[in-house]
Amino acid sequence: METTNEPKKGLNTNVIYLSIIALLAAAAIYLFVTKNKTENKNEELTTQVESTATDLSEVETEYNAALARLDEMKTQSVQMDSLLATKNDEVEELKSKIKTILSDKNATKEKLAEANKLIAELNKRMNTFQEQITALKQENVQLTEDKRNLIEEKGQITQEREVLKEEKKTLEKTVEVGSVLHASGIKMDVINMKKNLLGKEKEKETEKAKKADLIRVSFDIDDNRISESGEKIVYVCVYGPDGKVAGNSSFKLADGSEKKYSVSKSVAYKQGEKVHGISTDWKPSSDFTKGTYKVEIYHMGYKIGSEYVSLK
Repeated sequence: METTNEPKKGLNTNVIYLSIIALLAAAAIYLFVTKNKTENKNEELTTQVESTATDLSEVETEYNAALARLDEMKTQSVQMDSLLATKNDEVEELKSKIKTILSDKNATKEKLAEANKLIAELNKRMNTFQEQITALKQENVQLTEDKRNLIEEKGQITQEREVLKEEKKTLEKTVEVGSVLHASGIKMDVINMKKNLLGKEKEKETEKAKKADLIRVSFDIDDNRISESGEKIVYVCVYGPDGKVAGNSSFKLADGSEKKYSVSKSVAYKQGEKVHGISTDWKPSSDFTKGTYKVEIYHMGYKIGSEYVSLK
Protein backbone atom coordinates (compact mmCIF):
# COMPACT_ATOMS: atom_id res chain seq x y z
CA MET A 1 0.00 0.00 0.00
CA GLU A 2 1.51 3.33 -1.12
CA THR A 3 1.80 6.01 1.24
CA THR A 4 1.20 9.60 -0.18
CA ASN A 5 2.62 12.71 1.66
CA GLU A 6 0.20 15.65 0.80
CA PRO A 7 0.44 19.08 2.44
CA LYS A 8 -2.29 20.37 4.67
CA LYS A 9 -3.58 23.19 2.41
CA GLY A 10 -6.28 24.46 4.68
CA LEU A 11 -3.87 25.33 7.48
CA ASN A 12 -1.42 27.32 5.36
CA THR A 13 -4.12 29.39 3.69
CA ASN A 14 -5.59 30.48 6.98
CA VAL A 15 -2.25 31.53 8.29
CA ILE A 16 -1.63 33.64 5.22
CA TYR A 17 -5.01 35.24 5.42
CA LEU A 18 -4.61 36.01 9.05
CA SER A 19 -1.18 37.54 8.44
CA ILE A 20 -2.54 39.73 5.68
CA ILE A 21 -5.44 40.83 7.81
CA ALA A 22 -3.08 41.64 10.65
CA LEU A 23 -0.87 43.69 8.39
CA LEU A 24 -3.84 45.57 6.98
CA ALA A 25 -5.13 46.24 10.43
CA ALA A 26 -1.74 47.50 11.57
CA ALA A 27 -1.49 49.68 8.52
CA ALA A 28 -4.97 51.04 9.11
CA ILE A 29 -4.12 51.77 12.72
CA TYR A 30 -0.87 53.47 11.68
CA LEU A 31 -2.62 55.52 9.05
CA PHE A 32 -5.36 56.50 11.48
CA VAL A 33 -2.88 57.54 14.12
CA THR A 34 -0.72 59.36 11.56
CA LYS A 35 -3.75 61.13 10.19
CA ASN A 36 -4.82 62.24 13.66
CA LYS A 37 -1.32 63.50 14.41
CA THR A 38 -1.19 65.32 11.08
CA GLU A 39 -4.55 66.92 11.70
CA ASN A 40 -3.50 67.94 15.19
CA LYS A 41 -0.27 69.37 13.83
CA ASN A 42 -2.16 71.26 11.15
CA GLU A 43 -4.52 72.64 13.77
CA GLU A 44 -1.57 73.74 15.87
CA LEU A 45 0.07 75.38 12.88
CA THR A 46 -3.18 77.08 11.92
CA THR A 47 -3.61 78.33 15.47
CA GLN A 48 -0.01 79.54 15.55
CA VAL A 49 -0.44 81.36 12.22
CA GLU A 50 -3.68 82.93 13.40
CA SER A 51 -2.03 83.90 16.69
CA THR A 52 0.94 85.37 14.86
CA ALA A 53 -1.36 87.28 12.55
CA THR A 54 -3.31 88.58 15.55
CA ASP A 55 -0.09 89.68 17.29
CA LEU A 56 1.08 91.44 14.12
CA SER A 57 -2.23 93.27 13.85
CA GLU A 58 -2.02 94.32 17.48
CA VAL A 59 1.57 95.53 17.07
CA GLU A 60 0.60 97.51 13.96
CA THR A 61 -2.30 99.02 15.87
CA GLU A 62 0.02 100.03 18.73
CA TYR A 63 2.52 101.47 16.27
CA ASN A 64 -0.12 103.47 14.37
CA ALA A 65 -1.45 104.79 17.67
CA ALA A 66 2.06 105.87 18.64
CA LEU A 67 2.52 107.64 15.29
CA ALA A 68 -0.83 109.40 15.65
CA ARG A 69 0.14 110.56 19.12
CA LEU A 70 3.48 111.80 17.84
CA ASP A 71 1.77 113.81 15.08
CA GLU A 72 -0.68 115.26 17.57
CA MET A 73 2.15 116.32 19.86
CA LYS A 74 3.88 118.08 16.97
CA THR A 75 0.84 120.28 16.39
CA GLN A 76 0.47 121.27 20.03
CA SER A 77 3.21 123.83 20.08
CA VAL A 78 5.68 125.55 17.79
CA GLN A 79 8.17 125.20 20.61
CA MET A 80 7.46 121.48 20.66
CA ASP A 81 8.35 121.24 16.95
CA SER A 82 11.75 122.62 17.84
CA LEU A 83 12.01 120.20 20.73
CA LEU A 84 11.07 117.23 18.56
CA ALA A 85 13.45 118.36 15.84
CA THR A 86 16.37 117.94 18.24
CA LYS A 87 15.31 114.35 18.92
CA ASN A 88 14.23 113.60 15.36
CA ASP A 89 17.12 111.25 14.54
CA GLU A 90 16.41 109.07 17.56
CA VAL A 91 12.69 108.96 16.81
CA GLU A 92 13.24 108.18 13.14
CA GLU A 93 15.62 105.36 14.05
CA LEU A 94 12.97 103.78 16.29
CA LYS A 95 10.31 104.21 13.62
CA SER A 96 12.57 102.63 11.00
CA LYS A 97 13.24 99.56 13.14
CA ILE A 98 9.55 99.12 13.97
CA LYS A 99 8.51 99.58 10.35
CA THR A 100 11.05 96.97 9.18
CA ILE A 101 9.61 94.36 11.53
CA LEU A 102 6.01 95.16 10.67
CA SER A 103 6.77 95.00 6.96
CA ASP A 104 7.76 91.35 7.37
CA LYS A 105 4.52 89.35 7.14
CA ASN A 106 6.41 86.26 8.36
CA ALA A 107 7.74 88.02 11.44
CA THR A 108 8.22 85.66 14.36
CA LYS A 109 6.89 86.19 17.84
CA GLU A 110 10.39 87.17 18.92
CA LYS A 111 10.52 89.92 16.29
CA LEU A 112 7.04 91.15 17.21
CA ALA A 113 8.09 91.18 20.85
CA GLU A 114 11.09 93.30 19.83
CA ALA A 115 8.73 95.63 17.94
CA ASN A 116 6.59 95.94 21.05
CA LYS A 117 9.67 96.93 23.07
CA LEU A 118 10.60 99.53 20.48
CA ILE A 119 7.06 100.93 20.51
CA ALA A 120 7.21 101.05 24.31
CA GLU A 121 10.49 102.98 24.04
CA LEU A 122 8.88 105.35 21.53
CA ASN A 123 5.93 105.90 23.86
CA LYS A 124 8.33 106.45 26.77
CA ARG A 125 10.11 109.17 24.84
CA MET A 126 6.81 110.73 23.89
CA ASN A 127 5.80 110.75 27.56
CA THR A 128 8.95 112.75 28.22
CA PHE A 129 8.07 115.08 25.36
CA GLN A 130 4.53 115.43 26.72
CA GLU A 131 5.90 116.45 30.11
CA GLN A 132 8.07 119.03 28.41
CA ILE A 133 5.07 120.28 26.42
CA THR A 134 3.08 120.65 29.64
CA ALA A 135 5.98 122.51 31.24
CA LEU A 136 6.25 124.78 28.19
CA LYS A 137 2.52 125.45 28.24
CA GLN A 138 2.65 126.32 31.94
CA GLU A 139 5.64 128.53 31.25
CA ASN A 140 3.77 130.21 28.41
CA VAL A 141 0.76 130.74 30.66
CA GLN A 142 3.02 132.28 33.29
CA LEU A 143 4.79 134.39 30.68
CA THR A 144 1.42 135.54 29.32
CA GLU A 145 0.30 136.43 32.83
CA ASP A 146 3.56 138.22 33.54
CA LYS A 147 3.23 140.08 30.23
CA ARG A 148 -0.34 141.07 31.07
CA ASN A 149 0.79 142.28 34.50
CA LEU A 150 3.65 144.22 32.94
CA ILE A 151 1.27 145.81 30.43
CA GLU A 152 -1.07 146.77 33.27
CA GLU A 153 1.83 148.12 35.31
CA LYS A 154 3.12 149.98 32.27
CA GLY A 155 -0.33 151.43 31.68
CA GLN A 156 -0.57 152.42 35.32
CA ILE A 157 2.91 153.96 35.26
CA THR A 158 2.07 155.79 32.03
CA GLN A 159 -1.13 157.04 33.59
CA GLU A 160 0.75 158.13 36.71
CA ARG A 161 3.30 159.88 34.53
CA GLU A 162 0.55 161.70 32.70
CA VAL A 163 -0.94 162.73 36.03
CA LEU A 164 2.49 163.88 37.20
CA LYS A 165 2.98 165.78 33.96
CA GLU A 166 -0.36 167.49 34.39
CA GLU A 167 0.46 168.25 38.01
CA LYS A 168 3.85 169.56 36.95
CA LYS A 169 2.25 171.71 34.26
CA THR A 170 -0.28 172.97 36.78
CA LEU A 171 2.47 173.70 39.28
CA GLU A 172 4.60 175.40 36.63
CA LYS A 173 1.57 177.39 35.54
CA THR A 174 0.90 178.34 39.14
CA VAL A 175 4.52 179.39 39.61
CA GLU A 176 4.41 181.24 36.29
CA VAL A 177 1.24 183.08 37.18
CA GLY A 178 2.61 183.71 40.64
CA SER A 179 5.76 185.18 39.07
CA VAL A 180 3.84 187.69 36.99
CA LEU A 181 4.48 191.19 38.26
CA HIS A 182 1.68 193.61 38.98
CA ALA A 183 1.64 197.29 37.98
CA SER A 184 0.06 199.87 40.21
CA GLY A 185 -0.19 203.70 40.32
CA ILE A 186 -0.51 203.87 36.51
CA LYS A 187 -0.64 207.39 35.10
CA MET A 188 -0.95 208.73 31.55
CA ASP A 189 0.38 212.27 31.20
CA VAL A 190 -0.06 214.11 27.90
CA ILE A 191 2.99 216.32 27.45
CA ASN A 192 3.44 219.47 25.39
CA MET A 193 7.07 220.25 24.63
CA LYS A 194 7.19 224.07 24.62
CA LYS A 195 10.37 226.06 24.03
CA ASN A 196 11.15 229.06 26.27
CA LEU A 197 12.81 232.31 25.24
CA LEU A 198 16.24 230.75 25.47
CA GLY A 199 15.16 227.98 23.08
CA LYS A 200 15.13 225.27 25.70
CA GLU A 201 12.26 222.81 25.71
CA LYS A 202 9.96 222.88 28.67
CA GLU A 203 7.48 220.13 29.41
CA LYS A 204 3.93 221.07 30.15
CA GLU A 205 0.92 218.85 30.65
CA THR A 206 -2.02 219.44 28.35
CA GLU A 207 -5.47 218.07 27.66
CA LYS A 208 -5.65 219.33 24.10
CA ALA A 209 -4.86 217.06 21.21
CA LYS A 210 -3.45 219.83 19.03
CA LYS A 211 -0.84 220.71 21.67
CA ALA A 212 0.08 217.15 22.62
CA ASP A 213 3.54 215.92 21.66
CA LEU A 214 3.78 212.64 23.62
CA ILE A 215 2.14 210.50 26.23
CA ARG A 216 4.21 209.60 29.27
CA VAL A 217 3.19 206.37 30.95
CA SER A 218 4.38 205.97 34.53
CA PHE A 219 3.73 203.16 37.03
CA ASP A 220 5.13 201.16 39.92
CA ILE A 221 5.86 197.41 40.12
CA ASP A 222 4.56 195.80 43.28
CA ASP A 223 6.68 193.45 45.37
CA ASN A 224 6.51 189.74 44.50
CA ARG A 225 8.02 186.97 46.63
CA ILE A 226 7.94 184.37 43.84
CA SER A 227 9.41 186.26 40.90
CA GLU A 228 13.21 186.01 40.95
CA SER A 229 15.47 189.01 40.79
CA GLY A 230 16.62 190.19 37.38
CA GLU A 231 15.69 192.27 34.36
CA LYS A 232 11.97 192.08 33.60
CA ILE A 233 10.58 193.13 30.23
CA VAL A 234 7.19 194.84 30.26
CA TYR A 235 5.24 195.78 27.13
CA VAL A 236 3.15 198.95 26.86
CA CYS A 237 0.24 198.95 24.41
CA VAL A 238 -1.23 202.38 23.56
CA TYR A 239 -4.66 202.34 21.89
CA GLY A 240 -5.72 205.35 19.84
CA PRO A 241 -9.26 206.71 19.67
CA ASP A 242 -9.87 204.26 16.80
CA GLY A 243 -9.32 201.33 19.21
CA LYS A 244 -6.20 200.10 17.44
CA VAL A 245 -2.79 199.54 19.06
CA ALA A 246 -0.23 202.06 17.85
CA GLY A 247 2.79 199.98 16.90
CA ASN A 248 3.99 197.27 14.54
CA SER A 249 6.11 195.07 16.83
CA SER A 250 4.46 192.16 18.67
CA PHE A 251 4.94 189.85 21.64
CA LYS A 252 3.40 186.52 22.64
CA LEU A 253 0.49 186.36 25.05
CA ALA A 254 0.09 183.60 27.64
CA ASP A 255 -2.43 181.79 25.41
CA GLY A 256 0.13 181.65 22.59
CA SER A 257 -1.37 184.33 20.39
CA GLU A 258 0.48 187.42 19.15
CA LYS A 259 -0.26 190.99 20.23
CA LYS A 260 1.14 194.28 18.96
CA TYR A 261 2.72 196.73 21.38
CA SER A 262 3.80 200.36 21.28
CA VAL A 263 6.93 200.40 23.50
CA SER A 264 8.76 198.00 25.76
CA LYS A 265 10.54 198.70 29.02
CA SER A 266 13.24 196.80 30.88
CA VAL A 267 12.81 196.91 34.65
CA ALA A 268 15.51 196.02 37.15
CA TYR A 269 13.62 193.97 39.69
CA LYS A 270 14.71 192.61 43.08
CA GLN A 271 12.75 189.72 44.53
CA GLY A 272 10.28 190.78 47.21
CA GLU A 273 10.79 194.51 46.70
CA LYS A 274 8.61 197.16 45.08
CA VAL A 275 9.92 199.25 42.19
CA HIS A 276 8.80 202.88 42.08
CA GLY A 277 8.71 205.51 39.36
CA ILE A 278 8.97 203.51 36.17
CA SER A 279 8.13 205.59 33.11
CA THR A 280 8.26 205.45 29.32
CA ASP A 281 7.25 207.90 26.59
CA TRP A 282 5.26 207.22 23.47
CA LYS A 283 5.03 209.49 20.43
CA PRO A 284 2.60 208.87 17.61
CA SER A 285 3.78 208.74 13.99
CA SER A 286 1.34 211.56 13.21
CA ASP A 287 -0.55 214.30 15.10
CA PHE A 288 -2.71 213.41 18.07
CA THR A 289 -6.46 213.34 17.47
CA LYS A 290 -9.29 214.09 19.84
CA GLY A 291 -10.67 211.16 21.79
CA THR A 292 -9.76 208.62 24.44
CA TYR A 293 -6.39 206.92 24.57
CA LYS A 294 -5.93 203.72 26.53
CA VAL A 295 -2.80 202.06 27.81
CA GLU A 296 -2.32 198.41 28.79
CA ILE A 297 0.81 197.01 30.43
CA TYR A 298 1.85 193.35 29.99
CA HIS A 299 4.35 191.05 31.68
CA MET A 300 5.01 187.42 30.71
CA GLY A 301 2.02 187.56 28.35
CA TYR A 302 -0.42 188.68 31.06
CA LYS A 303 -2.05 192.10 31.36
CA ILE A 304 -0.88 193.61 34.64
CA GLY A 305 -2.60 197.00 34.51
CA SER A 306 -4.40 199.62 32.36
CA GLU A 307 -5.37 203.30 32.33
CA TYR A 308 -7.24 205.89 30.16
CA VAL A 309 -6.77 209.51 29.19
CA SER A 310 -8.97 211.75 27.02
CA LEU A 311 -7.87 214.61 24.78
CA LYS A 312 -10.05 217.46 23.67
